Amino acid sequence: MRKLTARQQAIYSYVKDYILLHKRPPTIREIGDEFGIKSTNGVRDALMVLDSKGYIKKASNQARGISLLYSSASAANTMHLPIIGRIAAGTPILAEQNIEDTLILDKSMFPRNSEVFALRVQGDSMAGDGILSGDIAVIRAQENAERGQIIAALVDGDATLKHYHPSGNKIELRASNPKYLPITVCSGENFSIAGILAGVIRKC
Repeated sequence: MRKLTARQQAIYSYVKDYILLHKRPPTIREIGDEFGIKSTNGVRDALMVLDSKGYIKKASNQARGISLLYSSASAANTMHLPIIGRIAAGTPILAEQNIEDTLILDKSMFPRNSEVFALRVQGDSMAGDGILSGDIAVIRAQENAERGQIIAALVDGDATLKHYHPSGNKIELRASNPKYLPITVCSGENFSIAGILAGVIRKC
């Protein structure tokens, strides 16, 4: 593929990221709004250049008629991020029956040499940390955590995202929204740490 200018690379990256996050391409108007291009013909011209250089395929007369042409290099730089739903009892967290969806994202977004998965946030218990209902919480898988870290905890087979506060023979899982009381886990209860929060993806 031919080399892109900085402007062309920015437009291509926007289109690629939009498709990865929304599972559909942006419209001409959305691209124009993002880059301050008032003329729809200006956006079309930019897309035609990306088409001619082998980065995208632009279908005519379609509002969202953009598809990515992945090279082997670009494919090598992406990863599949599994989104975990309810945890099946006794199964590893990344077992097939626990995975409800998958996102394809750039590897550079995640820690190297780390196993990562994601949880879809439900409710506003972590709104104090800017984590909102519908967000995708990216979790680095590990079985331990430090006091105060945001963890993905498994409590009786359900995954919850909370601040970790161990104390003696019990653990408090604290929300950052003050209207929610802590979840108290006592010794012997079905509890484990699935991982710690590595990032949040907001799907607009």
